[in-house]
Amino acid sequence: MKKVIFTLALLVQVAFAMADNKTTAVAQVRHENVKMFRQAGTSTEVIETLNTSDKVEFIRKHNAQWGIVTVNGKTGYVLLSEIANLTKAQATK
Repeated sequence: MKKVIFTLALLVQVAFAMADNKTTAVAQVRHENVKMFRQAGTSTEVIETLNTSDKVEFIRKHNAQWGIVTVNGKTGYVLLSEIANLTKAQATK
């Protein structure tokens, strides 16, 4: 009986640990024509040019200079100095 209870408790813990509880942060870029790069570096391909009206989803910091963002379904790198108004959004699934 103890083994059954222990197994059920373990399964519940694993289920909670694997639950998808993503939160995204919404941001804006500080200026018009901010470049979003394929990789962290200004010499890499520009995949999107961002404006202050674009909805920028901040995924995470890559390092001290770069952040990973998603805009219009494209994911790339933007200089952190170009990101403003970073606010946490509701949890999404």
